Amino acid sequence: MISAHELRPGNVILQKLSGKIAMTSCTAAHFAMLDRGEGATLYPVVLKPELLERCGFAENMDYPLRPGAREFRLVLPVIGGADTQLAGYVKSNGECFARALVNGAAASNNVHQLHQLQNLHFALTGAELELKK
Repeated sequence: MISAHELRPGNVILQKLSGKIAMTSCTAAHFAMLDRGEGATLYPVVLKPELLERCGFAENMDYPLRPGAREFRLVLPVIGGADTQLAGYVKSNGECFARALVNGAAASNNVHQLHQLQNLHFALTGAELELKK
């Protein structure tokens, strides 16, 4: 289950309808469901390498922990002289997470779900993170 305070309109979540689970954009109807305590059919989307690529991340082929682990990067258009990026990592056990980097140093907590990554991107850039099909 997912919590309403973590979501913004447009965040991508999973919804179970008629026995099928599908990705959908969060709408006012989803917030109403959560308000009524009917959010048991709404789930977060867990980050995976394919999802990072759909969000515009590029794999760092020079990552020193390859091939057991992987790194993906997305350069952010942030005003100022700092090198600001989102970095996604896939650990050797398959766990995937992302975080913000400023001049190569971690600048956020790790996020493990797509809506968290979308919110982090929006907070840093003021723009939505595009999810390509």
